[in-house]
Amino acid sequence: MYGLLRFTGVVIVLSILGVSACKKNSAPDPSEIQGPGVAKPGATLTFRFTSTDPDGDDVWYMISWGDGTPSAWSSGLPSGEPYVQTHAYADSGAYFVTAKTKDASHAESNWSDSLQVAVGFFAPNSPTRPSGPASCTTGAAISYKAKAEHPLGDSVAIQFFWGDTVGDWGPMVASCEYYQTTHTFETLGTYRIAARAKDARGLESPWSDSLKVMVDTIYTSPGAPQNVTLAAATDSTVSISWTPPSGMMPNWYVVSFKRTGYMVFDSIAAVSGTSMVHDPAGRTGAYRVTAVYDSAQYSASRTPATTPIGTNLLRIPELNGTGKTGYGWNRTTGEAALYDMTTPASADKVDFYVTDFARGFAGPLYSIANPFFAPQDSGGIVPAGNWRIVEFTTIDTSATESDPLPRYALSRYRDSQVLSPLPALVSCHADDGYFALVKTTNVDTTSGTADVQTWFQLVRNLRLIAH
Repeated sequence: MYGLLRFTGVVIVLSILGVSACKKNSAPDPSEIQGPGVAKPGATLTFRFTSTDPDGDDVWYMISWGDGTPSAWSSGLPSGEPYVQTHAYADSGAYFVTAKTKDASHAESNWSDSLQVAVGFFAPNSPTRPSGPASCTTGAAISYKAKAEHPLGDSVAIQFFWGDTVGDWGPMVASCEYYQTTHTFETLGTYRIAARAKDARGLESPWSDSLKVMVDTIYTSPGAPQNVTLAAATDSTVSISWTPPSGMMPNWYVVSFKRTGYMVFDSIAAVSGTSMVHDPAGRTGAYRVTAVYDSAQYSASRTPATTPIGTNLLRIPELNGTGKTGYGWNRTTGEAALYDMTTPASADKVDFYVTDFARGFAGPLYSIANPFFAPQDSGGIVPAGNWRIVEFTTIDTSATESDPLPRYALSRYRDSQVLSPLPALVSCHADDGYFALVKTTNVDTTSGTADVQTWFQLVRNLRLIAH
């Protein structure tokens, strides 16, 4: 009996060992890849790679980025736990990201399906078909809106084609955010209106599908307010004024405000006169005036705004550096450009320059400076001329770049301001009353340059800069 039990035990042990010996290791599953499909050159992109191992073993990953970057195995991760990596593509093109995995026994999966990443500077997509009334009368300001998506998520400006004329470009709005404006049809007929978009680089989309609008009734009165204009009531409040419609007088006017970055106009006052003062509590935005009659409302076609005009990053050479060293804002458009300060012809265009107040550009500190004193700068390259007078002060560390700029006072604003520490926020006040904000993000004393981004307030004497 003892012999039989011993024999049975041996058989069981051998059976277990046999089963273990025959168990086959399986390779991990090919990785699933999640990541962006489009990107700008140089942008840092995040990808997630996920694989499971049938045996529950740890998983190692090897990635092919599609641009020749060398690949190596990662460290082991638990089965099913995502492996997160970042990568940047320096050049435009189409790249295919793939991955393979292995387990602790070096059993490798096949290469995964690829994820295509299109890298470049892409134009916005065509806007949506304009939305608004499909029929209207002549002489009335009618609202229409459209939105456009940018493949890279960049902001876009939208322009309408009104069937007989092309409108102005609107302000920059976020990707997929509606831009609304008004148009007055003066002639009977059928119009097909469409919209297109462009980004800050000037890349334009195709025109959208069109909306058919029937204009079939001659309109005489009542009508919409005209000539809506903005001015600074104080340095932080806004005066809105307009002229009455040419037809019958309305019962009253409703003034509305759309805060910068928001989509909807909110009513702020109902007035019987043709002007009012608004305290926006430090905010900027667009204003709309609507004439209200017993049974109708008509909004002015123009919706002027206090939103500052932003200029994307420009690299300014130090006064003794190479290139155009003067930075100035156009008083009509608010747009900024660089100007050559070696010629008196630039004197009425330059609002500031960057200097270390010494020959060369070795620093160690750079300052933003009043162009009026540039001819006396130690660099000695600026000729005499009628240069603008602009003064500067730093922004309090407790404030954000969208808070109102400091009030102008001789005791606070000065002829130069050191650009340190970075990023440096500097308020500018020109002698013609305009305010602007300068944000310096980088100073390079080796190349003699400073990188700045600015916002310019087109309403004279108004220090609101929220953007």
